[in-house]
Amino acid sequence: MHTIVVGLSIKRAPLEILEQLSVHHSQNELCVQDVKAAAGLAGAVVLSTCNRLEFYGVCEDADEGVARVRDFILGQGGAADAAPARQFRELLYAFTDGRAVRHLFEVVCGLDSLIVGETEIAGQVSRAYRASCKAGANDKMVNVWFQRALSLGKKVRSETRISRYSTSIGRIAVELAARELGGIADKRVLILGAGEMSELTMKYLVAQDVSVAMVSNRSLEKAQRLAGQYGFGACSLDEMDACLEQADVVFSATAAKSCLVGRERLAAIMERRAERPLLCIDMALPRDIDPAVRDIPNVSCYDINELRDVANRHQNERLRAAKTAAQLIDEAAADFERWQRSLEYIPTIDALYRQADRIKADKLERAMGKLSGLTPSQKQAVQCLATSIAHQLVHEPVASLNAMAGSEKSRAYAAMLQELFHLEPEEGPASAGMPARADAPAPAETGAGPGGALTGGSR
Repeated sequence: MHTIVVGLSIKRAPLEILEQLSVHHSQNELCVQDVKAAAGLAGAVVLSTCNRLEFYGVCEDADEGVARVRDFILGQGGAADAAPARQFRELLYAFTDGRAVRHLFEVVCGLDSLIVGETEIAGQVSRAYRASCKAGANDKMVNVWFQRALSLGKKVRSETRISRYSTSIGRIAVELAARELGGIADKRVLILGAGEMSELTMKYLVAQDVSVAMVSNRSLEKAQRLAGQYGFGACSLDEMDACLEQADVVFSATAAKSCLVGRERLAAIMERRAERPLLCIDMALPRDIDPAVRDIPNVSCYDINELRDVANRHQNERLRAAKTAAQLIDEAAADFERWQRSLEYIPTIDALYRQADRIKADKLERAMGKLSGLTPSQKQAVQCLATSIAHQLVHEPVASLNAMAGSEKSRAYAAMLQELFHLEPEEGPASAGMPARADAPAPAETGAGPGGALTGGSR
């Protein structure tokens, strides 16, 4: 059986196309059932995020599987509207076997993200996998593939701390304020601006348990709308001086063409603050706060250049961590490949265990006829002993066969076992990637969840 990935991402596809093809989480289960049936896959997972749409599958013929998944995507209404078929095919990428396995590992670990090491993707992959389980679209190989990927993601983030170093200017600004002030949960915060940067900053402030904050913006209505989402207050820029007089820290990120807070203006405000210190963090470009305010007693000020320096240092730290993560991915991919190769010998292994169980059962039946005086607990002890002996004898040749998986020696060894023990391996689910004695399948937890263009034809 082969693993495949077919998809497109923001790295090479226009955002408009991703928007048209996105699969809302409420439709994921339906979509994964449709692509599994349409492409003849043994198992499938559909991963749809704001930055990527990817179809993961397991099939007998890799080339045919990739072609059928491509056709499935091209056959959807959203794909037809998004771009001409030829152009659309060029946007799609496809990976098979080891490269497909490694791609999922890189995705879960955040190495394939726009921001190296971002954490959100791990949760998105987990939800996509659970949706496949709930829809009954998973198989043994999908289970092992995704379980190992998710486990690897946790290991990489734990051992490399790749996600420790933030590259978000808003988060860096909040962390800087917390470090400078010894925590900001009990501080009064003023946010100048009500745009995207201000909103991101507010989210990080909430994570720091800040409860007293004021949003000031040229448009009072916009400030009230943003502040209201987090239970904060709002005011217009005309009331900014009064807010500055009360604030402990100021985050500024407006689209103003010139400085909003000049040196003389802030100096006059500081005279009314009874020597209470004020921290200013200016995230705007052009700057909202005159750099000369640093000369005012009790005023500290950081601007976008300093924040970007921190972001660049953090990015370099993430890239160093990514090298270590890549080594862990290499090990995990090699381990998965060994497991995958071992599936070839599952029928032989199962046949060997069945042979041992038949011999055990036959000998136990004869022995029990001569041991009629045993109590039920004694009979159970004898049965357990017989099972243990039989399986222990089989264990060593099975372990040796698994250790040699994929080599010519292992094939010869498997043939020798079949001849020596007169085994008759059964071809079927085990040889097709459904081993009876490998990793256990994952439980189908809660479904994933919202629906987009790829919902299938008749459904």
